Amino acid sequence: MKKVVYLIGIVFVTLVFGMVITTPSESAFDRWVADEHGIQCEGDGNCQKGQQYLSFSSSHFKNAGVFVSEERTFEDSNGEETTIRTLGVFGQLIDMERGDLWEMLN
Repeated sequence: MKKVVYLIGIVFVTLVFGMVITTPSESAFDRWVADEHGIQCEGDGNCQKGQQYLSFSSSHFKNAGVFVSEERTFEDSNGEETTIRTLGVFGQLIDMERGDLWEMLN
């Protein structure tokens, strides 16, 4: 019985360690937004999606150690907002379209 508990402990610690070292960075999120949504941003907050210019209006980045969450809101010239919510875990970024899971994690 002690061996089983010891083995479960080792697996759990290894899993958490793997999650911590593979947590995506904010720059990985920037690359993901460019690849998945076609939004390229400059350092001054001006962004472009195709021929359309967007302004960067707000951002939220949370690094919880084992996962990261990021939310960015862009506004176009007509005042329409585009919000991108992402969960990052095990080196992967996942688009969070459902708001209820997002609210639970943040």
